[in-house]
Amino acid sequence: MEALYTFLSDKMFISKEDWEEIKQVVQEQEICKKDFLLQQGKIEKCIYFILDGVFRIYIENIDKEITIDFGFPNSFISSYSSFLKQTPSNCNVQALTKGKVLYITHSDLETIYSKTKCGHALGRTFAEEFFLYKSKREESFMTEPPQERYLKLFEEQPNLIEKIPGKYIASYIGITPQALSRIRNRIY
Repeated sequence: MEALYTFLSDKMFISKEDWEEIKQVVQEQEICKKDFLLQQGKIEKCIYFILDGVFRIYIENIDKEITIDFGFPNSFISSYSSFLKQTPSNCNVQALTKGKVLYITHSDLETIYSKTKCGHALGRTFAEEFFLYKSKREESFMTEPPQERYLKLFEEQPNLIEKIPGKYIASYIGITPQALSRIRNRIY
């Protein structure tokens, strides 16, 4: 819980009273490797804060899976549009390793909005975090070659990237596994 408090308090003021209200609704969950936080077609009920582990958001198409995001410790993960609209998600959220998350449900977040002074700032923080991350990723696809996208991912998470199968990394940076292998051979 301390990691979440540190993360949030770096972005906004949280009074002692508000933090006590928030702590009452935030829950913790241990996750096994390959467990799903959300499956495609289901409604996202939670926003997760990753304490430990590596997670993947992906879309399942008829002929392949497309990795659209990874989640690492000290970051949020969710099918955020499904969470906001409370409509079925078009993606899966799955653990690639054993992990631990803190989460808040949609209904508990609504309670936080009404019971705390910082509630709306908390919601805005969630929205800003998701938006800024997605904007950065979109810009990366428009301005950087695949090798640079791979190197940035490696720089951001050097200890965790080795736990991600190459086919997922390749999909995430928009190339084939063979092209990723060539990039790795050039770098190492």
